[in-house]
Amino acid sequence: MKKEKQCTYYVSGMHCPACEVLIEKKISKFPGVTHVDASLSKNELQVSYQKGSRKSLDEINNALFESGYSVSDEPVGNVVFDQLTIMRAAAVFAFFFIGYLILEDSNILAQASVDGNSGIIAFFVLGIVAGVSSCAALVGGILLSVSKQWSSLYAGAKEHKRAFPFILFNAGRLVGFAVFGAALGYVGSFFQLSIQLASAMTLVVSVLMITIGLQMLQVPGFRNLTFRLPSFITRSISDESKFNGIWGPFMLGSFTFFLPCGFTLMAQTLALATGSPLTSMLMMGAFALGTLPMLGVISFSSISLQNNKALAGTFNLVVAIFIVLFGLYTVNSQLNVLGLVSASDIRAGFTSKQIEVSTTLGAKVVERNGKQVQQVTMQAKGFEYFPQTLQLKAGIPTELTVLNEGIVGCARAMFSAGLFNDVLYLQGDSSTTTFTPQKGSYKISCSMGMVTPVRVEVI
Repeated sequence: MKKEKQCTYYVSGMHCPACEVLIEKKISKFPGVTHVDASLSKNELQVSYQKGSRKSLDEINNALFESGYSVSDEPVGNVVFDQLTIMRAAAVFAFFFIGYLILEDSNILAQASVDGNSGIIAFFVLGIVAGVSSCAALVGGILLSVSKQWSSLYAGAKEHKRAFPFILFNAGRLVGFAVFGAALGYVGSFFQLSIQLASAMTLVVSVLMITIGLQMLQVPGFRNLTFRLPSFITRSISDESKFNGIWGPFMLGSFTFFLPCGFTLMAQTLALATGSPLTSMLMMGAFALGTLPMLGVISFSSISLQNNKALAGTFNLVVAIFIVLFGLYTVNSQLNVLGLVSASDIRAGFTSKQIEVSTTLGAKVVERNGKQVQQVTMQAKGFEYFPQTLQLKAGIPTELTVLNEGIVGCARAMFSAGLFNDVLYLQGDSSTTTFTPQKGSYKISCSMGMVTPVRVEVI
């Protein structure tokens, strides 16, 4: 039996746990190598090999070159982005940020809305809007976070092979939405996700995204945070020659159905109410098809830019920034949905619009049939709710009436965790719901948490 030896190398270019998997996968293919262990936190690569089979440093670097990694015999510091890369990334970020401000100011993104009577085309349009907003943030962020891994797995392959996992991801998303959509219509409330559960799931995913983004930005401390499955599992799902490796992207795409952004949740709720597998399948399939153009752009731009050595660094830096920002935005909106403290509370304090005292908006207690009833009147206009602060009395049956004066987008779905736990869909000139408030502080926002919350104090 040949005796084993071990050698330690120092790696530059790693930014997340997926890099560990990719390096281990490539080095383990060398004849005579018995064990490989890459460490992101230490920037180290431990290689165990049989006597007489040790590869030279040049051979190892040649194997890792196309994936963007390099090894040496001497310790390396954390990678620092050069000035040109930072300037390019700043220019790209500024371009997209200005574009976002223009879209937000125009209210184009907020205009999309559907109801139970909407046709398939309306769901397709809703998908397009979701694709350039909340789905780009959540699903696009997930896609970007795995783009480095997929591009590296197929490094050196022909262009159509590099595109293969991205095609599978988007195909899986289309098929998954159609299949699970049909199940949603058939089984009814069995597959219904509560808004709180969906928000909690989205919150967890967003925190993981932020961590990956910070690791890509080389932020000290985050390199030591790893969320990694056992090696025998990660090697199996990253092996493109095996079933799990081939169909992994397809399965990931299909199961994004269960990680709903706000627009997805809106579409799922309406699909659920149809009670028809065929109608529900067409609704959710059309919605997923609408998200495809933007997710396709994200997929194939990542392939081209990862292949361009001059721009790969800029692309990875821009991706890292957007992953962090998308994650923070999603976390903030989900905190609003869950009624927790968020950055929106600070913004509301600075931008609160005052309502004249003479208006009928607000809360009052009246006598009805010898009993006290609390009447609350609110206004929904554009993408806002008024008044932006409310004070209610606890324990009194309450009627909330919302006057619809041109509400748009997801703001049509009003929600307040703990205050009234069912979504109030704003249809027609006014909508009403009843509840009995308990002491505490609450928020009223849309079901996506994107509307600046109305702060409610129940005393």
